Order: sequence, then C-alpha cells, then structure tokens
Amino acid sequence: MPLFAGAVPYGPDIKKLEARFPVETLEEGMLIEHEILEAVINQKRGTSRYYGVVNSWRLRIRNQTAVFITWEMGKGLVVLPPHGVQGHAEAKTRQKIRQTARAIALFKWVDRSRLNDIGQRRFDHQTRLLELMRQQMETTKRQIAIELVPVRSLPKPDLFAG
Repeated sequence: MPLFAGAVPYGPDIKKLEARFPVETLEEGMLIEHEILEAVINQKRGTSRYYGVVNSWRLRIRNQTAVFITWEMGKGLVVLPPHGVQGHAEAKTRQKIRQTARAIALFKWVDRSRLNDIGQRRFDHQTRLLELMRQQMETTKRQIAIELVPVRSLPKPDLFAG
C-alpha cells in the first residue's frame, strides 16, 4: 500500500465520478454543472481538492478515451465536439505564442557585459536560437496561410451619435 504523507488520495473520488459519468454517457456538448460535481465528490467548488479531483478525472478520460472535457467558466465542465477541441487548441496556442514572445522579450533586460564567459555564451546561444525560431514562425505562418472568407459582423454602433 502506498504512503500518502497525510494527504487523502484522489482515487476514490475519481471512481465516484467514473461511476456517475461512464464514458458511454458523455455526449458532445453535454454540460456537467459544478453543483452536480460537488454532490458526487462531496467537495466544495473553489477548493484545491475539488479542482484536483475533477482535473485528474477529466484528464484521465481524455488520455484513455479521447473524450475532451474542459471547463466552462462559471458553469462546470463541457464535453467538446471536434470543432470545440480545435477552437480550444487554437486559443491555447495563441496564448502560448504570446507568452513565449513576452518571455523572449525579457532577454533585452540582461546586461551581457556583466555575465561571466559561460553566461555570455549561453546568452548568445539563447538569443540566436530564439531569433531563428521567431523568424521561422513568421515565415511559416505566411507560407501556409489559407484563404478564408472574411468574417462578417454587424456594424458597430456609433456611441457618440447624438
């Protein structure tokens, strides 16, 4: 029997979720509300245990059965259809690209002259590598661009019209 250093394992609560929501019953677009999840695992929303158990369950479902479940803000969990997974992946990718760009920009604050020889070589390597990656991403984005019909939206209201 494994030791858990005083912590209560997630396993029993994950089994409760698996019993209440068998994979066969998870349909695309299905919403599982926070209140239902709270009742099943007997934990309050907002606690680290609640999110730990639910995240462990949904990631286990995704990895074992390819059913993609994500959080719907303020509501609970939603089972995503393929276009929903695609949209989720696109949003996460854009977010990570922005975070990476911000992280790369931190190198401008490094005073290279104050680094030792090894530090300067690492700095030179990192900045060259990151610049090559940035250039490659820009070039590739242009090369593989696809033609899409422009998104049509309603006209924006003129808030200052009197």
